Amino acid sequence: MYIISILYTTQNGKKEAKVSCPLVIPRSEHECNLHSEYRLPCGSSSISETQCLSMGCCFNKHPPACYYPMDECTIDRHMIFSVPASLTDPPLSTALLVAATNSTCRPQRVTPEYALFKIPMDGCGTRRVVVGKTVIYMVEIMNTVQTVSLNYGTITRDSPVRLLVECRYVPGTVLSVSYVVKTPTFGPDVHTQGVFGVQLRIAKDAQYTSYYPQYHQPLHMLLGKPLHLEVRLLGSPDPSLVLLVHFCVAYPRSGKAAWVLLYNGCPNPLDPAPPETVLSDPTPPSPQSQTRRFTINTFQFLPDGEFQDMDEEIYFMCSTEICSPRDGPCVEGCFGH
Repeated sequence: MYIISILYTTQNGKKEAKVSCPLVIPRSEHECNLHSEYRLPCGSSSISETQCLSMGCCFNKHPPACYYPMDECTIDRHMIFSVPASLTDPPLSTALLVAATNSTCRPQRVTPEYALFKIPMDGCGTRRVVVGKTVIYMVEIMNTVQTVSLNYGTITRDSPVRLLVECRYVPGTVLSVSYVVKTPTFGPDVHTQGVFGVQLRIAKDAQYTSYYPQYHQPLHMLLGKPLHLEVRLLGSPDPSLVLLVHFCVAYPRSGKAAWVLLYNGCPNPLDPAPPETVLSDPTPPSPQSQTRRFTINTFQFLPDGEFQDMDEEIYFMCSTEICSPRDGPCVEGCFGH
């Protein structure tokens, strides 16, 4: 933004006002170097180059075209991202990808190689979480599982895939978008080294000696009881890698609310009963920096703030990053302090 401070005098004395207008910064050639198939239109067909650039979009002069950069959170409040079919093995059926909470939200463009999404930040079941001055928008993308029914049973050959797309906004910085895989899938660089992913699970005891299985029926617990959670790196090909926990949230099945448990690896300071972060010695050979544990006190969401029995399942989700010390410092928040 261009900002100018104006001082002026009235009958009541001297006053100050600030006037601003957007600063048009052209996108870099790398950000705008998209094949024509990857270009989603930005603005109207008659938009000028100046208008296009002021919206944070890319402009092509010959022929004239204004289009979004890829994997971005845009000024007009959309998430623009692509999901490659090669994300899974065998490849995804990109035409079957939809927003998890609104199956009518489908890709803007689909080919056998990828799906291009344009998700509004206030639509398609997008959840909004505010932590301090940081605003986080989250939407889940899943694939529609196709079934085949015959006289004696029903089968499917599609593996369920769930992606979490996340936009973060911190005042003073630009919006950024990223997506992480909720169901571990394996890229070609680590596929030959076995299972590689991140798992969030619930322990049966405070010593983390045993865990509930992945497909366990929903747990029924009294309010205020401790619940022990663990985030760990699975099958790491490099023992020096560090698992960073950016944030963890809890949300009801309806997706109409969210409660921040951890942010930047630390307990939510606004929670009167914040989670306890634990850095214990995991069972070898799992390195200590690849396992993160924390304990919360169970709670329930209240519709409209009124106390009533709400029999609704609560889910937990963590946004994580795998960091290599060779690429720079791996900041761990409160874990390890």
